[in-house]
Amino acid sequence: MRKPFLLINVAVVLSLLLVACAGAGPTGPIGPAAPGAPAGDTAAVPGGELPVPRNETIYMEDSATFRIFDSFNRFIPNGNDFANGFLQIGMEYLFYANFATGEIQPWLATDYSYNDDFTEMTIHLRDDVKWNDGEPFTADDVVFTVNMVKGNAALSFGPTMAEFVEDVTAPDATTVVFTLTKPAPRFHYNFFAQVADFAPVPQHIWEGEDPLTFKNDPPVTTSVWKLSQTLPDLRMFIWERDDNYWGKDEQFPAAKYIVYRTAPPKDADYQDLVNNVIDHAHRLEWQQVELAMQNNANVVVGPFQDPCPRGLWINNAKYPLSEPQLRWALSYLVNRDKVANVIWQPPTVAATHPWSEWKLLEQYLDPDVMAKYPITYDPDKAAQILDDLGFAPGSDGVRVDDQGNRLSFNIITPAEVGVGEYQIAQDLAEEAAKVGIELTVQAVTGPVFDESTQTGNFDITSHWLCGAFIDAINLYQPYQSKNSAPIGERATAGNWIRLENEKLDAAVAKLETLAPDSEEAKAAYSEALDAWMEAMPAIPVVQTLYVMPWNTTHWTNWPTEDNMYTVPFTWWALWYPVSFQVQPAE
Repeated sequence: MRKPFLLINVAVVLSLLLVACAGAGPTGPIGPAAPGAPAGDTAAVPGGELPVPRNETIYMEDSATFRIFDSFNRFIPNGNDFANGFLQIGMEYLFYANFATGEIQPWLATDYSYNDDFTEMTIHLRDDVKWNDGEPFTADDVVFTVNMVKGNAALSFGPTMAEFVEDVTAPDATTVVFTLTKPAPRFHYNFFAQVADFAPVPQHIWEGEDPLTFKNDPPVTTSVWKLSQTLPDLRMFIWERDDNYWGKDEQFPAAKYIVYRTAPPKDADYQDLVNNVIDHAHRLEWQQVELAMQNNANVVVGPFQDPCPRGLWINNAKYPLSEPQLRWALSYLVNRDKVANVIWQPPTVAATHPWSEWKLLEQYLDPDVMAKYPITYDPDKAAQILDDLGFAPGSDGVRVDDQGNRLSFNIITPAEVGVGEYQIAQDLAEEAAKVGIELTVQAVTGPVFDESTQTGNFDITSHWLCGAFIDAINLYQPYQSKNSAPIGERATAGNWIRLENEKLDAAVAKLETLAPDSEEAKAAYSEALDAWMEAMPAIPVVQTLYVMPWNTTHWTNWPTEDNMYTVPFTWWALWYPVSFQVQPAE
């Protein structure tokens, strides 16, 4: 019997995140559909068609159906295909927060520091970085990028920079000074790359362009990987190693190319993995991965617990879903043990709080608060809540209130039919029907999912419950009332579920100005948790274990359970170091 995978706990030391850091520079389904990734219209891609030498190429794939081949603007909706390699390997970030090792890795920057009252933050940059067109990367590029997004709330990162940055200057080529609008001891979190975070753009390329329409094609970045080709017919992006890379003397990839393609259907994907066509398969179910390991000794895996439990997000602005007790009734209808042990593969555990079980986040769970809000499966309690709210069974069995409002809702998911998140929604629909709630489940494409959620034209979603990566405040901040928007308008400030909760607002306002390790912050964290749990704006379902399959026929030194040098998720920015670490098999 194959040994069970560990739910890897991330022991990141909080002090690493609070004090100035310094150091040398660069030294269900298998994964979720990427944010914005379409579901349900997989395009078959012939695995053997590779326009670059196989022995020089890392051959990757993603379950997203790539559609955008002439735009690499990551600041606007649908300005870039999320998992095409651009955000993962095609750009570099100031710092990397490596949750696998517990390290903050300076990359384009060398360190950061605050003044005594956290109203000013300074970042120092390396002095030897160049853009891939040969121009130097300097503090002016950082200042330009911050001011560009700060001046336009429609751009990603714009609302955050507008809220916290009063002024940003470059006293010299390697120093960036932020004057903050208020004490902000966590402002540096914005520059720690995890999935796809803030990164500077070249001023000499973007200046004079309209960032709302600029395609940034081909992208100019500091990365060792330059865009070489886009092949729409093959749904493929080819990235070529830049032999003039600024950090070449410190580290350099052994591969010359990295290919990202849309994965074919599962059966074809399985064959490509076991036949050594590809280096990573991304569409397989866990049972197929197990079979691949049995049939090909070169298939190995890297398991890691995702920071995002699977969850159900609720449109808090739509009556009657705007009633917190109704949201709690839905929570009581989620059979988490069944989802954890039957639906989600490999089996996992129930999620009893709104973030992962990473050790780093344990400090934000107040046991007294959680005892007030037990997350359990209790259909009888759900039915009682519905009775108390005045929803009685109608002629068709669906509950209705005295104003004629039926408990009938649609759950949308970016996951394909049959995939874990879809099955979670389907199982909830079956449970809900037993107590008089009608739920339909709909798999939608990425662009439809994005438009529906951002404009508030949805009822419930089933996907990933992301937010708390480094700090619980990361979950709470976007959902302040000030970040909401009327249904029909895009929620550009982040509060797409349109939660408006005065208790949460007050707790977050306190937290934003307090050092995270202070006693005052500890109390405010408990207040925020209490407000969130009472409101239940999003329902946690199960913790998420992803197992990434690698093929070692052509390349070795992949991140595996006994060699987890970085988070192995291929859709994260933290996958970039893998491109430096893998080595030819022969």
